[in-house]
Amino acid sequence: MLITAPYDHTHRRMATIGTFDGVHLGHRALLSQLTEEAHVAGLIPTVVTFTSHPRRNITPADAPPMLMSPRQRAKAIMSAGAEDVILLDFNEKMRMMSAREFMEMLHTSYSVEALLMGFNNSFGHDRPRGLDTYRAIGEETGVRIIGASELTVDGYCRVCSSEARELLLKGRPEKAARILGAPYRIIGRVVHGKELGRKIGFPTANIEPLDEECLIPANGVYAAAVTLADSTTYPAMLNIGHRPSVDTPLAPISIEAHILGFDGDIYGTTVAVDFLRYMRPEHKFPSLDALRSRLAEDAAAVMALSETKNMITSSL
Repeated sequence: MLITAPYDHTHRRMATIGTFDGVHLGHRALLSQLTEEAHVAGLIPTVVTFTSHPRRNITPADAPPMLMSPRQRAKAIMSAGAEDVILLDFNEKMRMMSAREFMEMLHTSYSVEALLMGFNNSFGHDRPRGLDTYRAIGEETGVRIIGASELTVDGYCRVCSSEARELLLKGRPEKAARILGAPYRIIGRVVHGKELGRKIGFPTANIEPLDEECLIPANGVYAAAVTLADSTTYPAMLNIGHRPSVDTPLAPISIEAHILGFDGDIYGTTVAVDFLRYMRPEHKFPSLDALRSRLAEDAAAVMALSETKNMITSSL
């Protein structure tokens, strides 16, 4: 259940707090522990999260782009085991709460009786240090504090949202997928463009992300999977960038997908794009024939990849 206001007090909860951007493997391990311990204690496993990254209120210029919209996050969190998601607006009043005040608010307004804290989790403007400090505050506010451990992949790669963002911004979607547990996904609406791709035999869907705060991976050409509104999925070669061969250097960044094996009108519909592999950077080709030849090579490479990997089949 998605909760955006104080709820009835008959629901006693064990909660964990965080932005949960991407709902990556570390988050899922935390949610697995939360679900198990909450059920043993007879409490409802609950996630406390925020409508936007807290840094957007504190230092907007430093706020990171988001891997998921609030609705995507809530859906993924509940799919991973949480029964309730408390979605809070991180406003100035909340920013000025101490750890004690925040715990008291959760206890009195949302019946949170226990908190599972991740290895690098902290809250409160006073930023208490160490789990023992939070435990002492919890004893005074009626909230039991439980610690969780850090998760790594490949024995060294930190499983955290910032690591996934950094990999995507470097054009390494496959490594980011190892952290996220699935390919990075952007959900967007297909809008009209200049239709330059159609003129050279490679029509593209121009995709405008629904969430203006979402992370756009590094410029370049990608092998991708596009899921249409009817839940069918197709391989696609996708370009992010300025289209230097057919547009001016000052053109805005665009996201364009040439969907292989599909020929239909999807303008105005919502699609999901999963980033599978970075193929090459953008190039300015000397002629349209040279561009057309390279696009044909890219399309063949994407088809070969789609035949060796299971395509994404999840719906919007």
